[in-house]
Amino acid sequence: MVSEEDIAEFGDLWSLMYYVFAREMVDSFGEEGEEALRRAIRGYGRARGSRLRRKHEEQGLPISLRSLFEHYDLPGHPGTEKERTVFEDDRLVSFTYVCPYERIWRARDGTDLGLIYCQEFHNAMWQAYRPDLKVEIPEILTKGDPHCRFVVTQPK
Repeated sequence: MVSEEDIAEFGDLWSLMYYVFAREMVDSFGEEGEEALRRAIRGYGRARGSRLRRKHEEQGLPISLRSLFEHYDLPGHPGTEKERTVFEDDRLVSFTYVCPYERIWRARDGTDLGLIYCQEFHNAMWQAYRPDLKVEIPEILTKGDPHCRFVVTQPK
């Protein structure tokens, strides 16, 4: 059985791997490396979103905002502190106050790389899952904001 400690360790190792790979790309190749990193993150997001959509279709779940967030593809990191203030069929507003990945990136002076991930991944994944979702992230921890604020809407 997988414990919360196992999930946390996996998440921490993933964020460290991302940091090391991303730092190497950007430091070695500059602007071209950053653009390649952004393309790779978007590609990863689209691959995960498409994969989750197929899984939900096979399970007979509606392809909806609610299904996306109620039947996500990975468990959340137990160290994350977040709050959903709105969760309706066509609208989600969520705040993340503590993100363990952001803390790992910050400890290595890598919030610039974390910001790239945050800016690219969520939009790519969630819109690959359902292309008409509108994804806004007006506040982001890795940008220096006090929290992340996600606003996701689905047309009625």
